This record gives sequence, structure tokens and C-alpha cells, in this order.
Amino acid sequence: MACAALLACPAAGAQTLGELAAVQRAKQQAELLKSQKDLADAQAAATPKPERLEPTKVEAEETKAATRRAALAARPKIVLHALYARNGVWVAELASGQGLALALVGMQVYGNRISAIDQRGLVLFKPCTAQDASEKSRCGQRILVLGEAV
Repeated sequence: MACAALLACPAAGAQTLGELAAVQRAKQQAELLKSQKDLADAQAAATPKPERLEPTKVEAEETKAATRRAALAARPKIVLHALYARNGVWVAELASGQGLALALVGMQVYGNRISAIDQRGLVLFKPCTAQDASEKSRCGQRILVLGEAV
């Protein structure tokens, strides 16, 4: 009789099949979420984090200098083609591409002023600015010899 009473009357702490299934589903969901979190953490650890590259002042100056050099290389070259004396006066011819032109004192060639023409070549003068000094570019007086490009 005791056995029959036990089987007939459910115990106070006993669970139904529905409750057991709900508990089992909750456990499985918790395990699934934990495994997904572990997988995401492992992938984040495996992928290298991109470093934040902030442009520095030096890189900006190098970029400006490279841009300036590219612009200088792209402009047409003017070459001292010929230098000769005629009636005691020195004459210089400049070549650019297929064209020739006479060089005159006071003429501007890419920011350089022709201050004189003599047997050495063209005497060019470019005033020095603070930018020229910081970029260490050519300024002041220089002599353009035969065959040299500006």
C-alpha cells in the first residue's frame, strides 16, 4: 500500500516532464551562449588589432617635400642650350622641349631671376625665404652652366 500511495500521489518536490524540459532547455541555452562568447573572445585574441597610425609632424613634412619634388620633376625642363659672345656681349639660348629662346637679363625662370650672362653661364638669383631655409632648397646666387637644367 505504501508503494501505491507513493505512485498515486506526486511528491511535493517532484517536477513534471514539462518543467524538466524547460530546465534542460535553459541549461542548453546557457551553455550555447557561453560557448559563443568563448568563440568570440578567441577570435578577437587571434586577429591582430590595427594600430592607430596618427600622422606625425615629420611625416606631414616628408609628404609635402615628396609632393614638391614630384611637381618639380613634372614641370618642363629648361636647359641652357648655347652660350656665345656676339659683339662683346654674351648671349644665352634656352631650350624647352623643341623650342629655343634667348635669355635676357631680368628674365624670370621658375622663380630664379637672371641677373647676368657671362662666359661661365647664366647667373641666377633666387631670394631666400624662411620656407627655402627650412626645406633646404636652393636659393641665393648660382651659376647655370651649359647643358644644365633649371
